Amino acid sequence: MHVAPKLFLVAVALVLLAAAGLMYVGSSAPGSRELVVYTSVDPEYAEALARRFEARTGLAVALRTDSEETKTTGMLNVLRQRKDRPDGDVFWNSELSGTLVLAKEGLFEPYASPQAAGIPAAFKDAGALWTGFGCRARVLVFNTRRVKKEDAPASLEVLCEPAWRGRFCMARPLFGTTRSHLVSLVLALGEERGFELLRKLRENASAGGTKEWIMPGNSHVRDRVADGTFDAGLTDTDDVFAGQRNGQDVDLIPLQQTADWPGVYLIPNTVAVLKGTLHQEAARRFVDFLLDPETEAWLAEQGARQIPVRSEVPVPAGMPSLKDFQPAAFDAEALREKLESLSERIDRLVRGVER
Repeated sequence: MHVAPKLFLVAVALVLLAAAGLMYVGSSAPGSRELVVYTSVDPEYAEALARRFEARTGLAVALRTDSEETKTTGMLNVLRQRKDRPDGDVFWNSELSGTLVLAKEGLFEPYASPQAAGIPAAFKDAGALWTGFGCRARVLVFNTRRVKKEDAPASLEVLCEPAWRGRFCMARPLFGTTRSHLVSLVLALGEERGFELLRKLRENASAGGTKEWIMPGNSHVRDRVADGTFDAGLTDTDDVFAGQRNGQDVDLIPLQQTADWPGVYLIPNTVAVLKGTLHQEAARRFVDFLLDPETEAWLAEQGARQIPVRSEVPVPAGMPSLKDFQPAAFDAEALREKLESLSERIDRLVRGVER
């Protein structure tokens, strides 16, 4: 096939530009009608809701996602790199801490959605930079063939007892919800006591350093508990529900942290409009859609069984509502400020690199 020299040179130039990362797809392209949503939410639910939004509005949505192991940390780094040349419109995060970091760094523009009027203030930024909805919870997953529910450890302190030596695991705390959870733990207890508790957990879980207890992600924790490698582990509610749907012999109990930091650690979805969006109206419509009580009800009904933050949103029979939990209190501003530095120290400690 003959290709004209000029066309060939243009094609080569385009390939080189793309390889250099200088070509953008999505909302950064002038005239594009596609709404680009960065999200760390599991594809099963993110894609279903994106299609529902498209059917309702006629607007096309492109989702940009990250891996199970690195979300949302990898996505945060991408958005930071794109701060001065944004190629997205909405950030829909499956947790809070990363959202707090990006809000402080100026990556969002304020938007007070009318759909957020009934959402409690605890789940909203005072400056309308982000809004929270549908929660998951940090829980203890256990193997039902090996552990009776009444015998499952209900707190981090119980996991430090000799009876649980070498029997539990958790995900690497450099990423995702484990990161937020353990940083909040250290902030709540103070660094000295918090790190001492983590040392006890590492010593007990690893059986004195002889057993690898840090898994790549929360779903890996569930799977290693389900196959009997461990009897229990720290993970999120949605991972346990997914395992149960797939026939795994697992169940959960809400984790009641410590005597001095009581309550269940809740993890809301958060959504924000990215600063510099070329599709502001469409971005706001997508935020409105996610914050609609109907969407929260849908999330509660689906397999992840996310907990609505509004008391008036119905939940399926047998599913707990927010009023059934005592949420573990944490300082959002301290979490934002210390998230990255503390999580790196925590990661080294629990892996046994730093004692």
